[in-house]
Amino acid sequence: MKNPMRIALAVLALVVMPANSQAQNIHTEITANTTTGNRVATHMAAGGGWTTLIVLTNLGTTVATYTLRFYGDSGSPQAFPFKNTGTQQDLGMQSVLTGTIPVGGLVSLKARNVDSSTTTGWALIDPSSTGDIGGAAIFAYQTGQQAVVPFETTSNQKFVLIFDNSGGSVMGVALVNPQTSAVVVNVVFRDLNGATILSDHFTMSPLEHTSFILATRYPGLAGQAGTALVSTDSSADSVAALGILANSVGAYTTVFTLAAQ
Repeated sequence: MKNPMRIALAVLALVVMPANSQAQNIHTEITANTTTGNRVATHMAAGGGWTTLIVLTNLGTTVATYTLRFYGDSGSPQAFPFKNTGTQQDLGMQSVLTGTIPVGGLVSLKARNVDSSTTTGWALIDPSSTGDIGGAAIFAYQTGQQAVVPFETTSNQKFVLIFDNSGGSVMGVALVNPQTSAVVVNVVFRDLNGATILSDHFTMSPLEHTSFILATRYPGLAGQAGTALVSTDSSADSVAALGILANSVGAYTTVFTLAAQ
């Protein structure tokens, strides 16, 4: 069995910021219409052993056009070293990618592992994109482990994220404010019996992305499993979230949010 500390460090490399009607769904509803909602991939990472493959497909009956924008932790545009894996074209360092997708077609764009340090951020399908586009981000580590997160059509004002730091598991969390105004975020952590462990609130700047190991930011959650209820102060505000769970043998997976009443 692998050392849990090594597992924690591997997840840390993925999620930590670099130094320089309410349906109960597994994830928020995903639709094909790019003209509505925030089309957000909550987290991406490149370098330090990590790659992120962005896959877009045309679900409609006419040619689709896309504009992909990439942002860093501060909310400023973030360039990643991209390659079009379909055409094998090296696209260089890009914070915006545009193109067309034929009917039934697919575009695959990889943020590559070319640096020793990990650059993190998030991706947005710009509302100027046309047609019906579905998409996903696929994280891959150099060990061969992979996990997938879909582009979310909506972000929520109130949701639950399940976490597990017990039995050698390590939970990482990524949050995005996809709006152009600041958002106050409230979070209440509860144990398996629903008892409150701790709570917190903080402000996210416009387009800000943050990611962290849960038990590092909140030591009181070490060894604990339970739920995190996340909400914003205003019903007009929302955030997008993603969990990344690694187990004691080094496998990891994404954990999606549950819409809350």
